[in-house]
Amino acid sequence: MIIKSKKTKWVTLSLLTLSVVSLLAHLSVTKFSTVNLVQYSAMPALRADFANVLGTSAQIIRNKKKIWGLVQSLQPLQPYANPRSSSYPVPNEQSNGFIYAKIFGGFAQIRSSICDLVTISRLLNATLVIPEIQESTRSKGISYKFKSFSYLYDEEEFIASLKNDLIIVKSLPDNLKAGRKRNEFPNFRPKSSASPNYYIEEILPKLKKANVIGLVLKDGGCLQSILPPSMAEFQRLRCRVAFHALQFRSDIQILGRQMVERLRGWGQPFLAFHPGLLRDTLAYHGCAELFQDVHTELIQYRRAQMIKRGIVNEELSVDSHLRRENGSCPLMPEEVCFVFKNTLPNYVTLSTVLHLVLADV
Repeated sequence: MIIKSKKTKWVTLSLLTLSVVSLLAHLSVTKFSTVNLVQYSAMPALRADFANVLGTSAQIIRNKKKIWGLVQSLQPLQPYANPRSSSYPVPNEQSNGFIYAKIFGGFAQIRSSICDLVTISRLLNATLVIPEIQESTRSKGISYKFKSFSYLYDEEEFIASLKNDLIIVKSLPDNLKAGRKRNEFPNFRPKSSASPNYYIEEILPKLKKANVIGLVLKDGGCLQSILPPSMAEFQRLRCRVAFHALQFRSDIQILGRQMVERLRGWGQPFLAFHPGLLRDTLAYHGCAELFQDVHTELIQYRRAQMIKRGIVNEELSVDSHLRRENGSCPLMPEEVCFVFKNTLPNYVTLSTVLHLVLADV
């Protein structure tokens, strides 16, 4: 900056002098006013609260070795998914008809919908046709093969794992394919909270009459999440589908093993963390205000859809910060790192590799 006159020069010099004097005054006041103050830190309180959990230094070291040590075999444990009832018969070859389905949504919604679809097919004693995964805004651009079930999962393993639960075929018989193309069979769009009675009273009669029905699933499921105690075996069937039958195709499993091997190759403990930033979850709980710009709009748009379909029975706009305080909204990745660092420093250290699993927000 060029000073054009002596007057301007003296004014500028005076302002700089006043600024320096003011800064020195603030520093001196701060020094003398904090002599008798005790610096606050949350860490001693947090460690005191977790003392019973963490234990002594020796216990912490032993527990640390357990956490990062080899995982013991889980074979002696009986999985919840195993059938328990002696009255759980093998599926009848004379089924009530065929069920085919189109599934929309992201990976989490696809998985949940398939679990419900298998359970419904068992409930109605129907033959399930391998479901079709439809392209959506969240799958667009991934691959033209994404419509195929086999693009994600191992078809043969899916069919073999559920052979004692229901009959699964890869496609409709040739004599029924033409009828589907002509839209001769009834189609339904069940809600994610549909009850078993809905399928028995509404869907089953039409299935027996037409021999084929179609389902369109868009809400990440088509059956109420909690079934009555009398349907415990159906609940276990859901678990068998989710944790045993739905195995990723071999290429995906190989890629996953390579990622784990690379993380282990660093020679340090690693922790894989999923932040839970799924658009449907954020929309359901009203967490849109925690984001900015287009993310907020997309979450609110999804919430409006849920309200319209009766999935959410609340107002469109809610206080996201209050929802966050009661635990409904997930922490951001940087906040999770802060929590790990400050509450469990003896377990998660600077040498721990934190692998963040991406979400669809």
